Amino acid sequence: MSEFDCAVIGGGPGGYVCAIRLAQLGCKTVLIEKAELGGECTNFGCIPSKHLISYASKIGFLRSLIGDGLADGAVTPVLAEHVRASREVIGKLRQGIAFLLNTYGVKVIKGHADIPEPGTVNVKDEGRIKAKSIVVATGSIPSSLPTMPTDANRIINYERALFLESLPRTMLVVGGGAVGLELGTAYAKLGVKVIVVEVMEQLLPGFDRDASRAVRRSLEKMGVEVHLSTTVSEYRYEGNSVWVKLSNDNSYTVDYILSAVGKRPSEWSRRLEEIGVELDPKGFIKTDEHMETSVENIYAVGDVTGPPFLAHRASRQGIVAAENIAGMDTKFNNKAIPYGVFTDPEVAATGLGEDEVRARGGDFRIARFPFSSLGRALADGAADGFTKIIFDDATKVVHGVVVVGPHATEIASEASLAVEMGLTVHDLTHVIHIHPTYAESMSETSHLALRRGIHYVTR
Repeated sequence: MSEFDCAVIGGGPGGYVCAIRLAQLGCKTVLIEKAELGGECTNFGCIPSKHLISYASKIGFLRSLIGDGLADGAVTPVLAEHVRASREVIGKLRQGIAFLLNTYGVKVIKGHADIPEPGTVNVKDEGRIKAKSIVVATGSIPSSLPTMPTDANRIINYERALFLESLPRTMLVVGGGAVGLELGTAYAKLGVKVIVVEVMEQLLPGFDRDASRAVRRSLEKMGVEVHLSTTVSEYRYEGNSVWVKLSNDNSYTVDYILSAVGKRPSEWSRRLEEIGVELDPKGFIKTDEHMETSVENIYAVGDVTGPPFLAHRASRQGIVAAENIAGMDTKFNNKAIPYGVFTDPEVAATGLGEDEVRARGGDFRIARFPFSSLGRALADGAADGFTKIIFDDATKVVHGVVVVGPHATEIASEASLAVEMGLTVHDLTHVIHIHPTYAESMSETSHLALRRGIHYVTR
């Protein structure tokens, strides 16, 4: 029997970051991962999806140059080579994570772990581990519709969609959230006929409405068909295709159906109830602000604690858990958890949205600067975007920020700092931004908030 200060179960962005921070704080740590280091993010999520999106954007850009008469030739995607390159990137990142864990002295065990009781972890084929503290960072799994489950054939989830080696002609995307729209956008740019079906009345449900409308306009310009307030009512296989009928009576025959309807907890995490770990009604693990569960010295971080399912949220939670295990008093109480969607245009938001601020009461105002007045956006031909700041009318404190356009997900980090530090729009007007950049829109919007717009005039 091996003994450790802490056992971390799961090697994703919550787990491996937690293990590294524990080791930095002098805790003897073991990390147990049943598959590959990096978790879903590195292997089936953030990294391969952005690699596909980047590839598709380059193909789309070259085709647009040819279409505008600014370049000659033809561009044909070679998807199998893209998949090879994507797996190469993933491999390098896995090696980097392994190197970091080894450098900090974290013992890594590959195997399936169970927690029979607090303080004990059983690893299949490896034996029993005693640990003063345990961190559960086992993530979530893709959901599927009970009426249309994913299979090994033509009804697929995002894990399969990221590694298709031949280009389909048509794809129906069920789910208009971040995953469905990111992959739908990528495949549309590669020349696939894409149809998006969303049960709610807007794309990106719960997200800023102006941002949602901008994404829909862009998708439709690409030739993507969008069906809102719609479900799949029937489907059947027809050879190597799938025939689908929608609730609005439209029907299609497609090469693939991408089911992108969210995530759910695994049965593994649900079994933790047997040792007293309290779960929420959906089966996700409940924690306090120190990331500790209802069982003393058992912590949970990342997707296993429920939405939002974000790698950067998981990493922050991992650090919080590690520092508390090491005797510090660190809380997961961030006011700003930025959220980005890598569509075209990119959209990002941080802090409170309009509806959230309105629900809390009090007077607030909104300042919005259009990219049609932003030099860099005009130079790039990307004028259909904006930055929006939601702020308190009396104190001018920034409640939240929404950005739509190129590099929106980068600008959101500055916006998150503003929200986290309680800055005002006055503060933001003092920040000098490089010209010409998209980040200048933060300053421009702040000036507008104070009714002294520089490059845009409101009446």
